[in-house]
Amino acid sequence: MNYNLCQRIAQLRNRLGITQSDLAKRLGVTRSSVNAWELGFATPQLKHIYEMSRIFGTTVDGILTSDEQVIVDITDLSPKAQQAILNIVQLLREEKSANDNPPVGDNL
Repeated sequence: MNYNLCQRIAQLRNRLGITQSDLAKRLGVTRSSVNAWELGFATPQLKHIYEMSRIFGTTVDGILTSDEQVIVDITDLSPKAQQAILNIVQLLREEKSANDNPPVGDNL
């Protein structure tokens, strides 16, 4: 499903469970500005898109597109725990790749 910017902002805000007023306060703008963004009457400045990415826990690209990327901050974990998480992610990616690309066998 394709989302334009106004739909994406509303979707992420609702997912976080905050009101337009709450988001506006965090961004230092008016509620009517957030409303205008969500209705497509105005476009947020880049600094606001960047700050929304931090608030919503996604990337700037995650704000601008429907491709969902999740950011998990593991910097406060020990190096050993960080490596364990990275190993799990790599294992899951390899499993997904194998499922997406099953081996082609001889069907003769």
